[in-house]
Amino acid sequence: MNKIKEFYNPELETTENYAEVWKPEVIKVKDESDLVVMNHYWQDKDGELWGDFNNPMENVKRGFDAYRKRKGYMTPDEIRNLRNQLNMSVREFANAIGIGSSSLTQIENNQRVQVKYQEILFRAVKESYEYQSKSPDILRFHDQLLPNKLDSSSYTLDSILYTTPQIYKDSLSFNNKLGDVA
Repeated sequence: MNKIKEFYNPELETTENYAEVWKPEVIKVKDESDLVVMNHYWQDKDGELWGDFNNPMENVKRGFDAYRKRKGYMTPDEIRNLRNQLNMSVREFANAIGIGSSSLTQIENNQRVQVKYQEILFRAVKESYEYQSKSPDILRFHDQLLPNKLDSSSYTLDSILYTTPQIYKDSLSFNNKLGDVA
């Protein structure tokens, strides 16, 4: 049985009863065009479907969740928990990884999906934190091990190569002066 609820519809400027409807839909988020999500609507007496008046971003967030799951990306809660474990404010964490604090806030509040390079940064911080948590003795004897790992010229995640600005700068400086490598 469908749930019936009374809402004020600001677009129609009326208060009416609406029937709850859950509808499976195929949606597109970024480069994924075949995500299946169960979206939530309220149907008026004329059969028109409306998004939740009290939570208009509900279906958008369902799409973001499906996208993150498909890509294997960290969830907003996982990112927020990581930042909290590091005892960092949004601004401190964003500055530390080189993204805007407003972008981080939007990602943590599920108002946008992180892009690939941001996901790589989040994963690098998470791996570093987990490494430090599980291996404090190693860090004590090799205090430069972790910084050297993070300062290396490239990181990989799921076969994706991330090149640092220094490698790019070096590639422009040499401009094939060293000759071709066979």
